[in-house]
This record gives sequence, structure tokens and C-alpha cells, in this order.
Amino acid sequence: MDDDYAFPSTSRLMVMRHGHSIVRSAGIPKPIVLVDTREQQPFRLATNHPNWIGGEKHVALKTGDYSVEGMEQLLALERKNLADIVACTVAGRERFLSCCQRLTSFPWKAILIEASYEDLKRDCREYGVVSEVHPNAVIGTLDAIEAKFGIPIIYTSTCRELSTERAASWLSKHFTYWWLEKHKFGRVLIDLDGL
Repeated sequence: MDDDYAFPSTSRLMVMRHGHSIVRSAGIPKPIVLVDTREQQPFRLATNHPNWIGGEKHVALKTGDYSVEGMEQLLALERKNLADIVACTVAGRERFLSCCQRLTSFPWKAILIEASYEDLKRDCREYGVVSEVHPNAVIGTLDAIEAKFGIPIIYTSTCRELSTERAASWLSKHFTYWWLEKHKFGRVLIDLDGL
């Protein structure tokens, strides 16, 4: 990873009650991430972020590229690299919009873009993606999806390590909030500030 970026945390996700960590005492597990078997270049979440992710299983997911064991009907993360999202704007548009429609049934969902807003505003040929699609068409499609379907768009980076970190963080936090609520600890990571 580029030396200009802050390295990801190597500690567990912090969960505190009354100023004390309860991760061990409450037995809060790390999520087991489900990776769709059709993912051609899956993120190495457990390998790169063992502090947040407990493991990975490759399964056939009906919607999304990533979910979490036990949350299959609750959480879905769709991943698109720069070439994918450009293709989804034109040739793969109908299929992509069908995927977005299915994502609406999940309480927690997002589309993670392996590019920044700045990257998408450039001519995609700069990144080796051959297409005549105008950058504004790609951005406009993503904005319309977010507005119509209520699916958050997470812009990350063309740096694979940063995109992987963002996915691991997102998945681990959603899992931990869900686990805490399910086990009657409340939907709060740190009780002192209510987050």
C-alpha cells in the first residue's frame, strides 16, 4: 500500500460499556463473510483484516457479492470495480438495475465502487477501460440508483488494499451492531457517546 495512506487498525472493533471493553467478556465474535462464488477477484478480507473478519466462506449468493453468515437475508454488499461500473452504465445496465431492485429488500445494503468520485469523473480510458461512456453518465446512473432505490454508494479507491479495508470495516461494523442488538446489548458500540 502507498506510504502516504494511514495503515488500517490492527486492533479489534471497540465495543465499550461504562468505559470498559466488553468484546471478550460478552464473547463478541468476528463475522464470517460470505463471498459469492461468482466473484472473479474477491477481496481477501480475512487475510488482510483478521482483526475485524473471522473468516470467509464461498457460497452462491442470490444478491450481492458479500454478506455475513447469519445475516444472509439482512445484509448485502455489491462490489464494482471501475470497468464493471462503466459496463453497468451501458451494456450491463438491465442486469445491474435488476440487482439493485433485489438489493432493496435488504435492510443493510450498499454498492461499493473501487474508485473515487474523482476517478469516475476522468475519462475511463486513462485506467485502461475502453469505453465511450461519458463520466457524467456513470455518475448520473449511480446518483439515480441511490435516489430511486435508497442504496448507499460507497466510493473507495482504485487502490485494492483501500477498497478491501473499506469493505472489511463496513461488514464488521454492520455485523457487530446486529450481534449486539440481537444479544440485548443495544445497537451501540460505545455507550459513552451513543455511537
